[in-house]
Amino acid sequence: MIHGIRNGLGWVDGLHRWVDWTAGCVAVTNDEIEELWRVVPDDTPVEIRP
Repeated sequence: MIHGIRNGLGWVDGLHRWVDWTAGCVAVTNDEIEELWRVVPDDTPVEIRP
């Protein structure tokens, strides 16, 4: 999944990049996920490469 910060932890913002807590997901800030939500159409294929 690609997701923002868990509800109630938005104050963490960019600090989440310092610890791997995603269990394989791609985590972005809440502002970043809101922007992605606005500009990427539903059903857009996403390929994540290492």
